[in-house]
Amino acid sequence: MILIISDPEDGHVLPVASELNRRGAEYVVFDPAAYPNACSATIESSALGLTASLCVNHRIIDFKDVRGIWYRRPNPFVHRTELLPEEQKWLDDECQHFLRGFWATQRNVRWVSHPDAIRIANSKVHQLALAAELGFTVPRFAITNDVDKAWRFLASCPDGAVVKVLATPSIQFSHKVGTIYTHLLKRDDFYFISSVQHGPTFFQEFIDKTMDVRVTVMGNNLFAVGIDSQNSEQARVDFRRAKIYTLPHKVLTLPQDISTRCIELVSALNLNFGAIDLVVTQDGRYIFLEINPNGQWYWLEEVTGIPLTTTMCDLLAGSHR
Repeated sequence: MILIISDPEDGHVLPVASELNRRGAEYVVFDPAAYPNACSATIESSALGLTASLCVNHRIIDFKDVRGIWYRRPNPFVHRTELLPEEQKWLDDECQHFLRGFWATQRNVRWVSHPDAIRIANSKVHQLALAAELGFTVPRFAITNDVDKAWRFLASCPDGAVVKVLATPSIQFSHKVGTIYTHLLKRDDFYFISSVQHGPTFFQEFIDKTMDVRVTVMGNNLFAVGIDSQNSEQARVDFRRAKIYTLPHKVLTLPQDISTRCIELVSALNLNFGAIDLVVTQDGRYIFLEINPNGQWYWLEEVTGIPLTTTMCDLLAGSHR
């Protein structure tokens, strides 16, 4: 049995579910948005220890039968509208607390990846420090809300600097969602430098690159794809600004030391999956930017044909690491 914790309409869940169906593999998709109103979760103690069960769509899942769990993109809880906002907030905290404990009891299954590991790995400071320890070249950076220190860092970057988000790449307004991309600072931006005082601001030296590289690690399997972002004005700083399918992609064979470090980084973060962003400099060096412990990957299969869906299913089923 494979448990998929996600929005069932997620663009990555659909191809994986299709492949599992083709294999005749047993799986269940659980969306936490259904909890606690449309499904139930129970942990009970006994003389033999704890037992955990989940009832989804009137089907009881006994975790003794679960071999792999894919923690993909779960939706937030949805509470009953008759509850007061204060009650909904309290209940949301209770649900979060319980499910965190529920997942923590599942130690004998393969997680891709455990939500606690994903949360820790999402820290940009942690992943950059660890990448540097493993031997990656990491751009110089400063994260600060001190305006004077921000000025000093920017002055130390003769080739320019970018500003990036630390955690959430979007802002939800009442009538729209604003996406925040990596931005190359221009002279006009310096008029707003005092806004640094309002919160941690992530500055990084600008890297003049020849291409972006997305490395997908699943267990001990690694797939690298080069993305030609430099012939598009939209994609030059952040390739996510462009229509990704319009950018040329090519499958790469990384230098052995870079491949080894990518797999070591995912393992050191206690993950079984990682989407790593590298760039290649004008003189051919590979520079580490970040790792997304739950990043996008299916577009790479669509564009290049690399077998990411089957590799993910193999990993969940325990066919290989």
